[in-house]
Amino acid sequence: MSEIEKLKKALEFLTSHIPGANELAEVVNEGSLVLDTSHEDSPEDVLLKKSESLNEAEKEQKMLDAFKVKNLNNLEVGRLYERYVGYLYENEGWSVTYKGIVDGLNDLGRDLICIKNNVHKVVQAKCWSKHTEIRENHIYQLFGSFTHYRMQLRQVFKATHGRTKAREMMKNLKIIPVICSNNDLSETAKDVTKYLNIEHFQIKLIKEYPMIKCNINNDRKLYHLPFDPAYDSIIIGNVDGECYANTISEAQNLGFKRVNS
Repeated sequence: MSEIEKLKKALEFLTSHIPGANELAEVVNEGSLVLDTSHEDSPEDVLLKKSESLNEAEKEQKMLDAFKVKNLNNLEVGRLYERYVGYLYENEGWSVTYKGIVDGLNDLGRDLICIKNNVHKVVQAKCWSKHTEIRENHIYQLFGSFTHYRMQLRQVFKATHGRTKAREMMKNLKIIPVICSNNDLSETAKDVTKYLNIEHFQIKLIKEYPMIKCNINNDRKLYHLPFDPAYDSIIIGNVDGECYANTISEAQNLGFKRVNS
């Protein structure tokens, strides 16, 4: 067997056995809009035509508009779906941590942690082609991640408050595993979901949702665009006055300035 054939076999094995490896191979071959813009000193070099002469607000709006209509690879669609599902939860008053995007392959099978009062939701988000069903192995992965989350939380409570108090605190919490997908589950996956008391929501991805994060940090009102490096670590809603905006002018009219401006 030639060296090239060996490499091909190794790649086939990796993409079929390691979660996310297939998407990473696609990024290597075709590039990534998100990576290209997040790691460029000037994202406008990727998103705008060189000949355009615009003021800063016009330039940012053009960049945002271009980002929304660009073709995304499978990895980027998955990440955008996680952002969209997180946005929906934040709009309903949940505090959302984006584990999948921020932690990557170390997310332990949970893309979002959504918290409101004494309810914690461990969310997995799947945006696949419309002809691909979500199978039961992904439900089992989510349930394992949910169980691990409970274990970690109890360990933190125990270390901080002691065994008795930790047991009481866990009893007062409601921790729910959730899978959100753009398409349906297989029949077996539906049975497993029902048996394990996992919530399933079928949610279509809408790319035209408000993507500008208007964040307040130490009384500084800053907005972040979806190609800014810190975008996914920014939590919206834990400070009064934070919100999502559709346009640059809307964000600026609310008193926010572009981060690092």
